[in-house]
Formats: sequence, structure tokens, C-alpha cells
Amino acid sequence: MTTFTETVKEFNSLVQQYKFIEAVDKFYDQDIISTDNSNEPTKGMENFRKEVENFISNSEVEKLELLSTIVEENLSVAHWHYIFTNKMFGRLDYKQISVQRWRNGKIIQENHFYNLG
Repeated sequence: MTTFTETVKEFNSLVQQYKFIEAVDKFYDQDIISTDNSNEPTKGMENFRKEVENFISNSEVEKLELLSTIVEENLSVAHWHYIFTNKMFGRLDYKQISVQRWRNGKIIQENHFYNLG
């Protein structure tokens, strides 16, 4: 049986390999609620998957480094360093904290915190 820590490691590994859609399909709940900073949340798998596909089609990732993680019961926190070029926003280089709540091996809620300025 896979432990929760192993599940989180596998999820983070897919993200580090830029396998975003694979990570979405395998680790996100149908009722996912995902929020960036204080923006309106994206709700539901269909809307969330469209957001991820939009990011992929409009961005060229240069670096995606996992700096640190915390794994607790049904909660994971990851500190990321992103560098990518987005067609709308240009080149972005920032650090992000991602907090995920899990249930039954799936992410049910996540919040991303970052400052682009």
C-alpha cells in the first residue's frame, strides 16, 4: 500500500517533469477547488483542467524546482521556484507556496501563494 508521503512525492515528481495533465488526471478530485493568491477560485475538474491546458499552451517552462515540502495527515505544502515565459505576461521568475488538502489520495483543495511584483 502506498503511503500518503509516497503519493505526494509522486505528484510532485510529475509536476517537476512538466507532466501537468498527467498529474491533474491522477491526483485531482472531480470537485477540486484551486485558488491563486486572492483570485476567484477555479471549481471542478473540467474548469481546472482547462486552466492547466491554457497554462501549458501559453507558457514555456524554463525551470521548475521543488525547494522544500511538508507532508502532514491529508495536507501537503510545497515551496517551488518557477521560471517560465508566458505569451501574455512575458518572462516570470518567482517562488510559490502551494498548499494542498487531500482526501482518498486526491487533491480536493489547493491554494497557491506568490508575488509577481
